[in-house]
Amino acid sequence: MIRIALVVALLAAGVVMAQAPAELARRAMHGDTVARKHLEQLAESGDTLAEHYLGQLYLAGRGVRRSEAQALEWFGRAAAKGDAASAHNLGVIRERATGALHDRDEAIRWYRFAAERGFAPSQANLGRLLAADNDPEARQWIEKAAAQKNPRGLYLLGILHLETDASRAAQLLAQAAEAKDRDAQYRLALLYGAGQGVEKDDKLAMQWLRKAAAQRQAEAQYLLAAAYSRGLYGLSRNDIEAADWLRRSARQGNAEAQYALANAYAEGRGVTYDPNEALGWIQLAAKNGHPQAAAALERIRGLLKKPAKP
Repeated sequence: MIRIALVVALLAAGVVMAQAPAELARRAMHGDTVARKHLEQLAESGDTLAEHYLGQLYLAGRGVRRSEAQALEWFGRAAAKGDAASAHNLGVIRERATGALHDRDEAIRWYRFAAERGFAPSQANLGRLLAADNDPEARQWIEKAAAQKNPRGLYLLGILHLETDASRAAQLLAQAAEAKDRDAQYRLALLYGAGQGVEKDDKLAMQWLRKAAAQRQAEAQYLLAAAYSRGLYGLSRNDIEAADWLRRSARQGNAEAQYALANAYAEGRGVTYDPNEALGWIQLAAKNGHPQAAAALERIRGLLKKPAKP
């Protein structure tokens, strides 16, 4: 019986090892420790795809303890063999990480590595970073990404066209918005609201604004709150909805939303009057550079000295 069980176990292990790294990673992300161990074995043996997917596990913290350092290790192994997707992820980590792992120059280097191999997301990100440096090379990479219908590339190219050709900008932003780029959805909402490059249409403006806000685009959430607060875009005024969207935006660090939410708590508008909540949000707004927050800080502190409202 022991011999039969051993044979069955070995056969089962062989089936797991024979599975593609993508399937092993999918199972590992859902807590399958056997699949994770076999993925690790494949990665240790030098399988490029397994290295890439193991990097994804560590980056997402799914099936393993989240570790950007470990993700860098595994993506680095795969990228060294020319894997563009892993190189792109190295760029993302180096760009977005904090502390010692953050390295903008390294991010550019890895984005370029993947961009030169035709990887559209890296072409878009490389173009974005170079544009921030006013590098004339930026546009060519953005155009390459857009030519591959990459949503971020389409969005960035649309932004480049805004000042010179609003109609073309609207077309590009619409393509990116349809592909669910949340920033494109937000900017397209603004175009419809203003009638810039498109015929003014409050209904379409609101549709795109809601889509962007639902994808946690902080500026869209703030504008949706303002629309509810003021009754814009055909909405009926609703202070409760306004406060809800302000809170969502504020939690993402939007200083304008933090300032407005502080005032909502200070006035009991759409939320229960709470000077302590107001103070917390106004302090965050001030920390994030809101120009009026410092002046409002003393006013809100004064509320704490007054008797509580009945």
